[in-house]
Amino acid sequence: MPISENFVNSTTNPRKSKKNSEDKIKRIAYYISAHGYGHAARSIPVLRQLIPSHSVFIKSAIDCDFFNKHLPNNFEFISQNVDAGCQHSNSLKIDSEKSFQALKSFFKNSSLTHEKNWLSNNKIDLIISDVASMPLKVASQLKLPSILIGNFTWHDIYSHLPQTKNESILIQSLAEEYSHATVQILPQCHLNNKIIDNKKEVGFITNKGKNIRDDLEHHLGKGAENKTLVFIYLGEHGTHSVAWENLGEIKDCLFLTRDPIDHPAVNTLNEIFTYQDLIASSDIILTKGGYSTLSTAFANHKPVITCERNDFYEFEAIREYLQIREIGILIKDKQFCHGDWQEHIKEALKLTVKNKVPLNGEIEISKIIHQMLS
Repeated sequence: MPISENFVNSTTNPRKSKKNSEDKIKRIAYYISAHGYGHAARSIPVLRQLIPSHSVFIKSAIDCDFFNKHLPNNFEFISQNVDAGCQHSNSLKIDSEKSFQALKSFFKNSSLTHEKNWLSNNKIDLIISDVASMPLKVASQLKLPSILIGNFTWHDIYSHLPQTKNESILIQSLAEEYSHATVQILPQCHLNNKIIDNKKEVGFITNKGKNIRDDLEHHLGKGAENKTLVFIYLGEHGTHSVAWENLGEIKDCLFLTRDPIDHPAVNTLNEIFTYQDLIASSDIILTKGGYSTLSTAFANHKPVITCERNDFYEFEAIREYLQIREIGILIKDKQFCHGDWQEHIKEALKLTVKNKVPLNGEIEISKIIHQMLS
């Protein structure tokens, strides 16, 4: 497949180190899905654990600026599509037909030979993937160890979409590629698959924020200190499906977001405030239920409100996890889109999160990686 390589300047480039240091430094290729920013966000805490002591190559179609913003700059970045993800008709619905078309196109245009050559030429010692299948097969062909990080696989998702019976070859191809993983690391709130034999469960991979409530209330203006702060995150796939005008009826709350929501009922904040800090400083997190948003909420001990997503199989695990641990409120998608949130906000305020979920998955993963490279 065509690859454009953009190398990030390194202040501590391992290849410029002395030879005796080079012999000790392991070289890791880290593949990250560009299906939204959730996989990249989840990878950041793991990468922070790895970059100080390893030579890390990040491969993803996510813009390099995202990684520059969140990581020390001694890594190398290669812009590349590493999986097909899935296609959405709006922020809550998957377009099954377009998703299968994208998957077919990805398989058709992927070059395993090119990937093998790149890995060999760069003397890679370990392959990590969140949550692409292709690198796992290439790793197996090169007899390299590989780690799949993910609370689901694309096989899980695609095998539960409409049209699955007509696309059995594609489904089997995904299963075959995933089966080559040396180990799958399962963060909390995960699906179980029968494809990969060796699995290890870890805590949530977390991005902890800083409580900046005082600064936030000052920015929002007079009266903010007496309001419930609700942070909204629906991601990149559109926010037009929600009737934002109905939020004006909820007088005891202030709604905050970094999403492109243009309505006076919602306070759209700029990059002065990070997602992590906004989550740490709010009372409730209202989201479509993506893994990274949930994990950041729980890391900061915040309850969540999320809508049912019956077309996205990952949500089966999310629903069960929220209900068993009583750390979130589920809303039917029609209620969610109508902005009928007031009673659900009152319910969420009664919930506690602290000490109910395992955290620090990134530290556990770092230990597993160290063991594999020893």
